[in-house]
Amino acid sequence: MKKIIVIAACLLAQPLAAAVGEPALELSGYISSWTQDCSGGSCRLPVPGERNRSVALRLALPAAPGEAAAAGASEKLLLPGGAELSAGLNFYAVCPYAGRDNCAGRYFQAQVSLAGPAGAFCASALNAADFAPFPVMMCAGSLPDGTRYGITLHRSPL
Repeated sequence: MKKIIVIAACLLAQPLAAAVGEPALELSGYISSWTQDCSGGSCRLPVPGERNRSVALRLALPAAPGEAAAAGASEKLLLPGGAELSAGLNFYAVCPYAGRDNCAGRYFQAQVSLAGPAGAFCASALNAADFAPFPVMMCAGSLPDGTRYGITLHRSPL
């Protein structure tokens, strides 16, 4: 929770920026959709929807304390049965205020917002090795009947 507050403060305090000449991070992976029936006492295995939609983004890397950079994409994925799930992807690189001249403490955040049959917001703060070449995470929302609608971000095709 503290990291989310720090990110929000960094983003509200100044415009997103990156140092000139600092290399960008190339993010490349996949997004897939699924549903899962969790009615009753247990959940069934997820049923795949659209699989292996390619996502490629370029994320600038901040170079000074207090700087942050962002990249995002919006995807509409089909679910089993033909419904559509909208996924907003937002990736951030953050150089924390640490009184240093470099970004040795740089970290990353992946955020997913879902809209469609069920809405959800999921986020994860990651180090460089867990973030690149593409973050791996799941995000899902559920309805009162126990049906989950979700997406998975992954590095290799399913």
